[in-house]
Amino acid sequence: MNIEKLKEKALKLRAAIDALKAQDPAAAKLAVELEPLLILAETGQIRTPMEWRDIPGRYLFTEEGLQQYAALEHAFAEFKIELTGGESPTLRRLKEQMGEKNSSLKPD
Repeated sequence: MNIEKLKEKALKLRAAIDALKAQDPAAAKLAVELEPLLILAETGQIRTPMEWRDIPGRYLFTEEGLQQYAALEHAFAEFKIELTGGESPTLRRLKEQMGEKNSSLKPD
């Protein structure tokens, strides 16, 4: 677990939530549910990875419609990945492969 990366991801997630919470009650709920974790992450107090199931808020994306906000969903996913121990080698390979495929689709 990289504590500095976790801080960075927490700050990005907080910014994404803050941008939406005034206009979407589900984003405000997400802010309330994640606030304790965000504070701990931002202050470098989380030292061991958490389990996916122990991180609150996921249901708000599917049941409350937060999946419509791509930037928020991406920030939440990156925060969860870092909070659960960082990218696995498999995920890194997949991202590399996706990057190669996406770059081959760009016109010259």
